Amino acid sequence: METVTFLMLSCAVFGASLLQAATGIGYGVIAGPILLVALNGSEAIQISTIHNLAIALLLFPFVRTSVNTRLLRLLIIGSACGILAGFYIQSNFDVWVLKIASAVMVSFVAWTLARDMRSANLTRKSHGPKEATLVGLIAGIMGGMLAMPGPLAATWMSVRGYPKQEVRATILVFFILAYGSNVVLYAMTSGFSEGVGKLSMALSVPLILGVATGSAISKFVSEAVFRRILLSVLAATIVMLLMDWLLR
Repeated sequence: METVTFLMLSCAVFGASLLQAATGIGYGVIAGPILLVALNGSEAIQISTIHNLAIALLLFPFVRTSVNTRLLRLLIIGSACGILAGFYIQSNFDVWVLKIASAVMVSFVAWTLARDMRSANLTRKSHGPKEATLVGLIAGIMGGMLAMPGPLAATWMSVRGYPKQEVRATILVFFILAYGSNVVLYAMTSGFSEGVGKLSMALSVPLILGVATGSAISKFVSEAVFRRILLSVLAATIVMLLMDWLLR
């Protein structure tokens, strides 16, 4: 790999892991497209999956006390079926169809968040276990299809009035299951190439630096700024999916 390409990937991984550590989501939206352009293959999604799992494991000791364990259990129950369904869909349907469907879904989530932000109401809104389980199911499908389980679940928690630290912690721990399951499924089916392992390790330095920086600044992000970041991540996700479909 050329030095310029590696430096570009290192910068992307640093910025993406910083955002992931600070908010709980964002790695796939920033690093994902750049990895896809540079590697032009499924290796990009595999590296993104490995890095997302690594970030969640690195941050777990620091966020575990802020996790909403009851909600996490419901998300995990829903995602258990969703991840398998999403991985099956990824393996049997044209990718461009999946990306358009995902863009429509994420657009709806972004519209819901934007509408909720206009009310400036950050109070907790009640919901039942079935709703949380359904969110886990859909997030799991998104994770299995495109390795993006975070935006939908995090936005739903924010709209429902959960505080940002609780959202960040719960989503990061949720990632341990979601991305861990993806790693197992990849290992059982297509496997990981030697190049994926080497590049994942080579990019571990900017990843660790990004996690450390993001963790340090997370406490300075207000609830309002956190919601704006969420909305920006959703918008970037939509653009990424549509551009990738148009340029396929």
